[in-house]
Amino acid sequence: MINRYILSVALGLVLTGGVIAASFTAAESLWRDRMPPPAISGSIATDEKLRYLRQRGDEPVDVLAVGSSITWKHLDGAPFDARGGHFVNGGTAYLRIHETRTLTRFYLDLYPGISHVVMLSALPDFSGCTGDGSIMDLDDARAYVRGDRPVAYFYMRYFAPLRYAMQARRREQQQVPFDGFGYWMDEHGTTPSTRPTDANDELRYEELPLEPACLEALDQLEAELAARGIDFTLVLTPVAPRYSGLYPRTVRAMDDAARFARTHGIRVLDYSHDKTYGNSDFWDAFHMQWPAAKRLSREVAETLL
Repeated sequence: MINRYILSVALGLVLTGGVIAASFTAAESLWRDRMPPPAISGSIATDEKLRYLRQRGDEPVDVLAVGSSITWKHLDGAPFDARGGHFVNGGTAYLRIHETRTLTRFYLDLYPGISHVVMLSALPDFSGCTGDGSIMDLDDARAYVRGDRPVAYFYMRYFAPLRYAMQARRREQQQVPFDGFGYWMDEHGTTPSTRPTDANDELRYEELPLEPACLEALDQLEAELAARGIDFTLVLTPVAPRYSGLYPRTVRAMDDAARFARTHGIRVLDYSHDKTYGNSDFWDAFHMQWPAAKRLSREVAETLL
């Protein structure tokens, strides 16, 4: 009697799991515009980037941009297309340098043809480098991107119905092109962003420190890329003049980061003191309006190509 009861419960659980998995599969297929990606990481932006890579398929990558939102929102892929290669913006939100190092290793395993890595960065990336730099289960992320398992597997493994429901409600708004706080991506994986002019007074950042642990992670990243024969360029992006005026020590700390990088053999393109970018080119201290980001992209691409 007990065995029959246990068998019935087990069968019920299996059937329930099957129904849930089938529901996720159907939802992902039929309502992809509303269905959020599996919650493989702790970041919506990173999960959206993994979905972009899965949908991109097996197309190779030879120029990879990687980094935080400074990279994710500021690199127009069109100038890089001119070199006839395959450019992907692999940047995502909230990464520090040691986490970017982890993400770069993930990309190198996915795309062995990468020949050049470009990282756009500013001082927010160089503080808070604590822990081991883990951002997600890299094996699961790799399997998801490569399509090694059905998508329902990942929805079940990272079962978070409340999170999925909340994201589904907000998804339409978050997929509006050029919204500074959205997740819509263009064909290269970039999220072009603009904000209304009345938001330009919001710097969103105060004074920031330069942490030795972040510099060490940068040095380790360069060494790992050099060992694979991959070129690496660090681009220090412009800073809103109104921020530079309020926090000159932070800007001087960026100079220290540039000096450190150069003395450790890293190619640096330093735009942090470029006065041709004015306050109207930014929607906070470090994030640029899309027209200014496109201009910066052209300058970087022309230098690298």
